[in-house]
Amino acid sequence: MLMNASSPTGPFRAVLLDLDGTLMDTIPDIAAAANAMRVDLGLPTLPVDTLRTFVGKGTDNLIMRTLSHDLGVASVTDDLFARGRASFYPRYHEVNGLHSVVYPGVREGLRLLNERGLKLAIVTNKPTEFTLPLLRQAGFEKDMLAVVCGDTLPTRKPLPDPMLHALGLLAVHPAESVAIGDSVNDALAARAAGCAVLAVPYGYNEGHDVQDLDVDAIVSDIKEAAQWILARNPV
Repeated sequence: MLMNASSPTGPFRAVLLDLDGTLMDTIPDIAAAANAMRVDLGLPTLPVDTLRTFVGKGTDNLIMRTLSHDLGVASVTDDLFARGRASFYPRYHEVNGLHSVVYPGVREGLRLLNERGLKLAIVTNKPTEFTLPLLRQAGFEKDMLAVVCGDTLPTRKPLPDPMLHALGLLAVHPAESVAIGDSVNDALAARAAGCAVLAVPYGYNEGHDVQDLDVDAIVSDIKEAAQWILARNPV
């Protein structure tokens, strides 16, 4: 695990949370939609563990990687990508939230943070049309003061813009914030934005080990993340 000596040390006023692989295991639904898209296009299905490594950089990237896995990127024409996208979106709407589950420790961690008055926001690369129904279904919508999705801005994580936009909505300086995620995209975006960074080890991270990420700590779950944050805040 890499660590940045100049990272903010608290006290903290806001927490920016990733969604897929951090708060919820959404792979069952994403994989079902991705494989349904491949079947629609006459392609064989892929293992869930393979599709798991495609999550993190947004839906269009997921679609491209799902289509190019056995064809090669050069074989994915604009027409094939457009047909894939036209298939994936309705297929994902059919299953969004159907088999997704909230990770252990998430609800307890959010409760601790809310009780201590921290401002919470979601910062995800998932499009708005999939994010908001999932948050409502999981009961997280009421906990969040801001939600920044993959189509809120022209740019997405790993660029820092979504993090900075969320902090602007919360009226909190980056040095007073902590970002929690499961992947290199979260770590890079948060570090570039000037936030403290925590990582959970159970997410996706495109198949790579979170131990290699530039973060301030790897925490077992969101409850431990909340404890890490609150330990640095005066009572």
